[in-house]
Amino acid sequence: MNPSNFFTTFGKGNITKKVMKKVLIIFGVIVILLVAALAIVPVVFKDDIKAAVDDVLAESVNADVVWDAEDFSLSLFSNFPNITAGLNNFGVLNRAPFDGEILFAVQELEVEVDLFSLLGDQIKINGILLNNPEVNIKVLEDGTANYDIAIPVEEEPKSVAGAGTEETTTYNIGIDHWEIVSGHIVYDDASLPFKLELKELQHIGSGDLNQDEFDLRTSTLVDSVTVIFDGIEYVSDKSLNADAVINISEGFGKYRFKENTVKVNDFTLSFDGFLALLSDGSMDMDIKYSAPESSFKSLLSLVPGVYTQDFGSIETDGSLSFAGGVTGKYDSLTLPAFNVALQVDNAMFKYPDLPTAISNINMDMKVDNKDGNIDNTVVDLRSFHMDFGQNPIDATLLVKNLVNYDMDVRVKGKLNLAELSSMFPIEGNTLKGNYTIDFTASGVYDSTRNRIPTLSANMSLANGYVKSSEFPYALEDLHFNAMVKNESGDMNDLYAKVDDFIMVMDGEPFEADLTFQNLANYTWDLTASGGIDLEKMTKVFPLEGMELKGQVKADLKTKGNMASLEAEKYDLLPTSGQVSITGFEYIDAELPYNITISQADASFDPKEISINSYEGTVGKSDMNITGSVSNYIAYLFGDNEVLTGTMNFEAKLLDLNEFMEEEVEETTEPVEGTETEEAYGVIPVPHNLDFLMKSSITKVEVMDMTLTNAEGDIVVKDGVARFKNVKFNLLEGAFAMNGSYDTREVEKPKYDFDLDVKNLSIQKSFSTFSMVQSYVPIAKLVNGSVSTDFKVSGLLNEDMMPDLASVNADGLLKIAQATLGSSKIMNSINSLTSFTSSADGQTTLKDVLMSATIEDGKLRVKPFDVKLGDYKTTISGVTSLDGGLDYTLKTNVPAGKLGSQFTGLVSSLTGGNVSDDTMIPVQIGLGGTYDNPKPKLLMDDQKQQATAAVKEKAKEEVKDVASDLLDNVKDDKAKDLIGNLLGGEEQADSVSADSAQAADPKKALEQAAKDKIKNLFKKKKKN
Repeated sequence: MNPSNFFTTFGKGNITKKVMKKVLIIFGVIVILLVAALAIVPVVFKDDIKAAVDDVLAESVNADVVWDAEDFSLSLFSNFPNITAGLNNFGVLNRAPFDGEILFAVQELEVEVDLFSLLGDQIKINGILLNNPEVNIKVLEDGTANYDIAIPVEEEPKSVAGAGTEETTTYNIGIDHWEIVSGHIVYDDASLPFKLELKELQHIGSGDLNQDEFDLRTSTLVDSVTVIFDGIEYVSDKSLNADAVINISEGFGKYRFKENTVKVNDFTLSFDGFLALLSDGSMDMDIKYSAPESSFKSLLSLVPGVYTQDFGSIETDGSLSFAGGVTGKYDSLTLPAFNVALQVDNAMFKYPDLPTAISNINMDMKVDNKDGNIDNTVVDLRSFHMDFGQNPIDATLLVKNLVNYDMDVRVKGKLNLAELSSMFPIEGNTLKGNYTIDFTASGVYDSTRNRIPTLSANMSLANGYVKSSEFPYALEDLHFNAMVKNESGDMNDLYAKVDDFIMVMDGEPFEADLTFQNLANYTWDLTASGGIDLEKMTKVFPLEGMELKGQVKADLKTKGNMASLEAEKYDLLPTSGQVSITGFEYIDAELPYNITISQADASFDPKEISINSYEGTVGKSDMNITGSVSNYIAYLFGDNEVLTGTMNFEAKLLDLNEFMEEEVEETTEPVEGTETEEAYGVIPVPHNLDFLMKSSITKVEVMDMTLTNAEGDIVVKDGVARFKNVKFNLLEGAFAMNGSYDTREVEKPKYDFDLDVKNLSIQKSFSTFSMVQSYVPIAKLVNGSVSTDFKVSGLLNEDMMPDLASVNADGLLKIAQATLGSSKIMNSINSLTSFTSSADGQTTLKDVLMSATIEDGKLRVKPFDVKLGDYKTTISGVTSLDGGLDYTLKTNVPAGKLGSQFTGLVSSLTGGNVSDDTMIPVQIGLGGTYDNPKPKLLMDDQKQQATAAVKEKAKEEVKDVASDLLDNVKDDKAKDLIGNLLGGEEQADSVSADSAQAADPKKALEQAAKDKIKNLFKKKKKN
C-alpha cells in the first residue's frame, strides 16, 4: 500500500474502534504491570536486594552496617506520583580503634522521589526525613577519625591521549526540603581538644542545590547545647534557636549571611558578612555580629545556674550593647583579627522571693586583636561596678598582651556572704560572714628576669560560717587577716602573711599563722595547732573512694627556705611539734585491708621523730610500735634519701599475705568444684630504708605457713632484709635462723639462710615446702621428726616460692626415731632381698645421720647407715629435680633371706647349697622415679662379693672343726700342725677351695684334718 494512501485512510477514520480498544487495553496492562512490579519487587526480592547491598557495602565501607530487609519499604501509592522509600532501624557501627561505637543510627529514614524525574535529566527529591538520628563523631589525639570508613580504591590508569574519549556520568539531583526530628549529635575532637553536644535537635531546611547560586533556608531548635574546649565548659546545657537564610555561591565555596538570628537561652545574636572556602584549604571571612536586643536580662540568661524555670519571673532592668567581628584569613597557622565589645548600663536583677537585689551593675569591656596574632590580644575592662545589697564591688583590668601580661588591675569590695547567698542561692548551703578585699597590681610578668607586677592586697574574713545540708557539721567562727605585697616587682620582694586563721568544727578549734616570702627562694614560717575530726572533715570535704575516721591533735612549727631544702641543709629547717592520733581508721577502695590506729603519740624535731607509742592494726595484723625515725625531712623532700630508725615491734598476729600482690591468671574457665589457688607477688624491701626492727610476734601468717613465737632482729637496708638470731616455731619444730632476703633485683629476689632446726615434722614439711616435695618425695610417708643444721640459698619466683633449679644447700639431717610406711621403693627392694619388716609394711628408722647437698638441680646424699628390717644398710645417691633416682644400697643378708635372683646367683658360684646363715653382701642399684622405682643387682660387684663371702664362711667352718680337734690332741707337734692349719693362709685357702667343691663342707674339712694327722703319725713312726 502506498504510504500516502495509508495516512489518508487513517485520517479518514478507517481504524476501527475495536483496534483502538485493544491498544488501550495493552497500555493499561503495561501500566498495571509496572505499578505491580514497583509494589511486588521489593517484597519478593527483598532478601536478594539486601544481599546485593551488603556485598557492595562490604567492598567499600570499613564498618558494620546494620539493617534488616523487613525494615525496608517502597511505596508508590502514599504520595503518588512520588515514590516513597523508607528504612527503619538503620545503623553504622565502627571497627577498630572505635570498636562497637555507633557512628550513625536512625530510627526512621524516609526519602520521597518524584517518579517522573527518574526519566529526565534531574532526579528530584521532594523530601528527606530523619527521625531520631544519632550522630557520634569522634577524633583521636593523633587525628584518627571514626567517620573515615571508606575503603580506599586504587586509581585506574588514565587513558592514553587519542585512544578515545572517556565517558563520564554526571548526577543532577535536586532536593526540595529536608527535616530532622529529635536528633542527638556529638562531635568530640581530642586533637583540638573540643567537644560539642546537641540534644533534641529539630531542624528544617530547603534549597535548590543544583543552582550555581541559591538561598539555603534553615530553622533549627536545640533543647541543650554544651561546648567544652580544653577541659573548660564554656557553654553548659543552653537552649539554641536559629533561623537563617544563607546565600551559597561559587560552587558551595562562598556563604553570605542574609537574614539570620541565633538565640542562646534569651540572648540573641545576628550576623552579617561572608565566609569563603579557598582552594588552599584556608578560609577567608568578614563577619560582624551584634545583639539586636538591648535588654540586660538576655545577657543574664547566659550565666550558669541563673537560667532556670523561674527565670521569667526574675526582676531585671538595664540595657546592654554587644557587638564584635572577625576579619581575615584562617588556617592552621593564621587566625583572623577579632574584637568584641560589651557595655552594660544601670542594670539590676532580683529573684522574686528574695529581699535583696544586685543593683548598679555597670560594665564597659572590650577585647581587641588587630592582626590575628593571639599574643597581641588586649583585654580592657575599663570599668566594672555592682552592689550586692549594701556591699559594693569595683574593678578595672587592662591586659596589653598575652606574652608578659603587661597589666593594670584594681579590685575593691565588701561582701556580706549571707546577702550574697540570698542573691545567688545555692540549695542546701548556708554562708555567713563579712569578707573584704582591696587588690591592686601593675606591671609585667617575666619569669626569666624574676619580675612580677607590683601588687598590694589585703583580705579579711570575720564571723565566717559554712554549712551544707548534705553534711551534719558546720565550719564556724571562720576568720583570718591576710596581706600580700610587692613594691618593687622583684620576685625576691614578695611578702605574704596570714594572721589569726581560726576554724571551729563541732567544737574543735584549729588555729594557724603563716608567713611566706621570696618567690625566687620560697621562705616560710608556719605554726599550726588544734584538733581535727577526720570523719567530720571528710563529710564536709568528701574524698572519693576513701573513708577516714579519727581525732588528730597537732602542735606544729616549721620554718625555712627552698634553697636550704634543695641544698639538703636540713639543719637549717627547724621543724618541731607533737602529734597524737586516737580512733583512726582508713578505708580505701583500692586496698584489700583497712588501717586503724587506736592510739599513737609522736614528737619530732629537725633530727628525728620519736614514736612514743603506737597501737593499731593493718588488716588482720595488730602491732605495737615504739622507736625513732631519723633523716625524715631529707627522706620526704630529697631524692633517694635514706630514712633511718630503730623500732621495737610487737604483735599477736602478723599476716604478711595481705601485703602481697595477688596475681590472678585466668587462662581457662575453672572446673566446677575445684578451688583456684592464689598466687602471691614478691614483697619488695625498700631501698631507701635503714631500719633495725626488734620484733616479738606471737603468730605470723605467710603464704600457707603459720609461724609462732617469732622473735629476733631484722635489719632492713639497701633493699635487703637481714635476719639476726631470729627464732620461731613451725611445723612442730623449733627454728633458729640467720640470713638475708634480697630484693635489690626485684625480678630476681634472693635468699640465703643458715638454719638450725629441731624436731621438724617430716610429713608436714613435705606438705609445706616445695623443695622437700621435689627432692625428698618419700618424706610424704615418713612419720617422725628431723633435726638439721642446714645452709640454703637461691632465687625466688614471682609467687615467693623457691626457684628449685637455683637452690644451693648442704647440711646434716638427724632422725632420732621415725617410721616409713609401705612404699613402692621398699616393696621393690624387698622383691630382691625379703628384708624383714613389720606386719603393716612399715620400716623403722632410728638414729639416722645423713649428710646432703643440693646443687645444679640435684640432691646428693653421702653414704649413711640405716637399719632396713633387721639389717644395717648403707645408702648413698642422687635425686634429680625431675624426680629421677640414682641410689646405691649396700647391706649383708643371710643366704636364707635372699630372693630367688640372689639364690640362683650364689648357687652358681658355690656349685651347691650354702647354709642359710651365711651372710651374703648385697649391693642394689635403685633407679627410675619415686612413683616408678626400678631396682637392680649390681652384678659385676655382686659376683666377686658373693664368692668371697662363701670362701670366708668355709674358712670360718674349718677353723671351728680344727679348734675342736686341737682340744683332743696330746702331741705337741700335732698341735703345732693344727695351729698352722688354724692360722696359716696357705692351708686355709687349700681347705676352703676343696671344701667349696664338697657337698658337705664340714665333713670334708674333718676328713682333711684326720688325713693330715695320720700322715703326721706315719712320719713320726718312720723317724
